[in-house]
Amino acid sequence: MKIPEPFKKGADFEALRKVLMRETTGGPVPIIELMVDGDPMAQVTGLPTPISSMMELLDFVEADGTVSPESLEKGMQLMDLSLAFARDVGYDYVTTIPVVPIPRTRLSTSEATGGQVKRAWQNEHHGLIPDREAFEAFPWPSTDAIDLITLDYLAPQIPEGSKIMLFYFGIFEDLRALMGFEQMAVKSIREPQLLGDILEKLTVLAEATVDRAAAHPAVGAIFYADDMGFNTSTMLSPKWFRQWLIPCLKRIADACHRHGKPFLLHSCGQIDALMEDLIETVGIDGIHSFEDNIEPVESVYQRYHDRISVLGGVDVNLLSQGTEDQVRARCRQILDVCGPGGGFAIGSGNSVTNYCKIENYYAMLDETKKWNREHGF
Repeated sequence: MKIPEPFKKGADFEALRKVLMRETTGGPVPIIELMVDGDPMAQVTGLPTPISSMMELLDFVEADGTVSPESLEKGMQLMDLSLAFARDVGYDYVTTIPVVPIPRTRLSTSEATGGQVKRAWQNEHHGLIPDREAFEAFPWPSTDAIDLITLDYLAPQIPEGSKIMLFYFGIFEDLRALMGFEQMAVKSIREPQLLGDILEKLTVLAEATVDRAAAHPAVGAIFYADDMGFNTSTMLSPKWFRQWLIPCLKRIADACHRHGKPFLLHSCGQIDALMEDLIETVGIDGIHSFEDNIEPVESVYQRYHDRISVLGGVDVNLLSQGTEDQVRARCRQILDVCGPGGGFAIGSGNSVTNYCKIENYYAMLDETKKWNREHGF
């Protein structure tokens, strides 16, 4: 079902930037997403998609660090689809990713919602780097291998007033994928320096990529994704994160801030124990990813919106299983609390997945548009 009408006509990234940086308390409330799977983008635009889930992008890099011609072709098709999607919906930016050829543990897939869609997931037991020997033998790419062709491809095509939002898969997620969660957890106690050495390799690549991307005139912001928690806590101890990860994240954020661009953090899970570190040490400009059974977005907004922007908030479980009326009611609740004070952009609590109901996604956009209009925007 193609989108009946856009959220708004015309892109205005500068207005979005002011919201992200809390430079205005005026409206309207903009929309934002970390990412949207290929299937819903195809439904919105009526165009075909080369992939169903955006997580499939992780498998575009082969075990030897190369990218096949077939994957390159899919990547070009995906950029065209992302551009059409942003235009049709009325986003102020187009999302893309850089090419950083890190070999990764291959993803597994499983069927969801009665076999209608497939979801990719990471094996928790095994990874490509289980020990020091594997680390030393790993084919780490150099920073010269980073390719920002996606930026150069999209830059001449983005709508007037729009910018590119660079999505970067985080170093803690790569650490977890390269080792497997179980090995990572064990080694964090028995051999913490191994984790630190892997993180250093990943940080060098991330720092260089973000620095080059943020310097690109078509890039408006960096959306950095690093899931650090689960429903009740961080995946490893807060002490470990403060010692090993927070300094790395600061280097990456600094690479973005050197060019005056917002650095937005996506992290799933309960990470409140790290929020002061993320705000004061890392210097994040915005926080994203909310699930109602962990902590509703309104609660986070009330605690932190005077220091960082708060982004998204409509639970993916609601978007996938709720009714349109339930989505509209929840959007109203969120907007009534977070909308008037500024520093807030609405969207899904995580991402628009390939199992979300497209009519619920449209209801979220339409209810926000109505709320904006009712408040004079």
